[in-house]
Amino acid sequence: MMLSLGPIIFGLILGLVIGSQIKLNVSDAHFTLGAFVIVLIAGIIVAWQSGNYPFYTDLPVSTAFLSALIGIFVGKLIFARSK
Repeated sequence: MMLSLGPIIFGLILGLVIGSQIKLNVSDAHFTLGAFVIVLIAGIIVAWQSGNYPFYTDLPVSTAFLSALIGIFVGKLIFARSK
């Protein structure tokens, strides 16, 4: 079993870029902790159902999708704009 780092690195970078563009404290959208937990659970289910590419045999989940999801949350926490 060999872990492929390319999709993980590119997914994380893309997630950081997308997460840094999320605007918080907007008047018409209020994201609570419960909403972020639901998004995380739904993302894990999607990554598990989509699976890896046929030639990646490291894990049964999509590592690129999971790393992009983690990158979105990390980018939002570190680089998010307030308005």
